[in-house]
Amino acid sequence: MLKIVLAVTAAAVALLTTHVYAQSDSAGEGRAATSKPATKDEKAAARKKRQATSKEVSHGKGSMDSDNRTTSGPSTKKASADEKAAAKSKRKAEGAATTKSGSGTEAATGK
Repeated sequence: MLKIVLAVTAAAVALLTTHVYAQSDSAGEGRAATSKPATKDEKAAARKKRQATSKEVSHGKGSMDSDNRTTSGPSTKKASADEKAAAKSKRKAEGAATTKSGSGTEAATGK
């Protein structure tokens, strides 16, 4: 009987200690080790680097493939006010025609 009690006690202790070790709060796999805080100069240098990098990307430099700016072709032409008004009226007319004829959902649902 004593052997059984000792075996059960040892098993219980082994089960409880693994749970305690799993909950430990030490640096390692689950949590990164603490580092020394950055100085004001280091923070300022890092900020300038980030700003320079984002400025390059926004101006088209630093793209993964190539220069991502469009500098020629039809996309650089600005539309005049008359062209904008004509395009707006065309979209409006197409929308009105689609609304008048229905979007096709009635035919698909059988109503």
